[in-house]
Amino acid sequence: METLSKSVTSLNGKDLVQTAIKLSSILNQNISEEENNGRLSPPVVKALKEAGFYKLFLPKSLGGLEADPLTVAKAVEEISRYNTAAGWSLMVANTTQLMLSRIPEKGIDEIFGNDPDTFIAGTVHPPMMATRTEGGFVINGRNPLVSNVHEAQWLMVLALVIENGQPKMSDGHPEILGIYLKASDCKIIDTWQVIGMHATDSNDIEAKDVFVPDHRVCYLMHEFKPGKHFAKPLYHFPAAGGNIACLLAPVTLAVASNAINELKAIASKKTPLGSMVPIRDRGVIQRKLGIAEALVRSSRAYLHDEIEKCWKKIGAGESVSLEEKAGLALAAAHTNQSCVQAIELMYTAAGSSGIYKRSKMAHYLSDAQVLRQHGFMNESRYETAAQVFLGLPPDLPIIAL
Repeated sequence: METLSKSVTSLNGKDLVQTAIKLSSILNQNISEEENNGRLSPPVVKALKEAGFYKLFLPKSLGGLEADPLTVAKAVEEISRYNTAAGWSLMVANTTQLMLSRIPEKGIDEIFGNDPDTFIAGTVHPPMMATRTEGGFVINGRNPLVSNVHEAQWLMVLALVIENGQPKMSDGHPEILGIYLKASDCKIIDTWQVIGMHATDSNDIEAKDVFVPDHRVCYLMHEFKPGKHFAKPLYHFPAAGGNIACLLAPVTLAVASNAINELKAIASKKTPLGSMVPIRDRGVIQRKLGIAEALVRSSRAYLHDEIEKCWKKIGAGESVSLEEKAGLALAAAHTNQSCVQAIELMYTAAGSSGIYKRSKMAHYLSDAQVLRQHGFMNESRYETAAQVFLGLPPDLPIIAL
């Protein structure tokens, strides 16, 4: 592997954050409309696409920015400050780009050949069913939570290989494939009626007897040799880092930071029932704000430190251990859960000011209830990391990638 200094020209993180700030007026101008429609508005998608935010992890040879992981984490958080669903869409687009390193170059050429700005959405659970046929696989199944699905030209899903009506086993585990489907080959089913994250367009998809050629299939649990586009150190960064730590947890960080700022704005104006002074003068409010600040600042530092340590190790040409990969997942889960706790503290501190649907605080609270449940960073991931630390196999196999 080439060393980092020779092979990657990292983006200046400050420049990318400044670009995000310049987009703020576009990002937050249609949020109510987007939540009512259940998806991002065309101006927001266009702005993010033109600024390159949907190509953060894409190789430069394919027109991407090839940004380093810590820069990506900071960029996702900054975009999410202005529009949580927009930040989420960065997660969707960029997660699937990292997985492209595992498919044959013919597949990459097909996906990007006609549209270098193509949008790939994805989902991983439950896996679809893949039945072997000549030249590829026949795919059947239905998946929920496919965010930004209406923007997608391609869909990445996981699929169990089926033989004789049963999952095919490999080394004691079901064989799982990564599959890239044409979005036009799948049906979108409107199911996204939820309490938060309304504009993420996270609906179901269904595939019925869809043929996928071998060049759009990757064997996740097998060793692979990246093609010419994915030979750089960036594409050896663990999935738990690129997909979870850099793209998921920063969204919750942004929501928590917004909730803290909203409480500060309320605190100087609100005088509660039975009091003669604004809530900023009350010890209980001060305590909640102090705890929330500590939760957010410490979890951000922890998250960034884990990302940077692994990135430096890869840059030096060293491999990342399973325990270090689990450490990335743990940092992401802890950041997510800590930030949700901070948001709830700010909501209770705001009192009745936060209960109205028009309130920003209510918006942050409802988004937090959805973010806390994400399968890659919910509270059960404390157990996943501990399993690895105790020498056990993780119950989330993506940790090992």
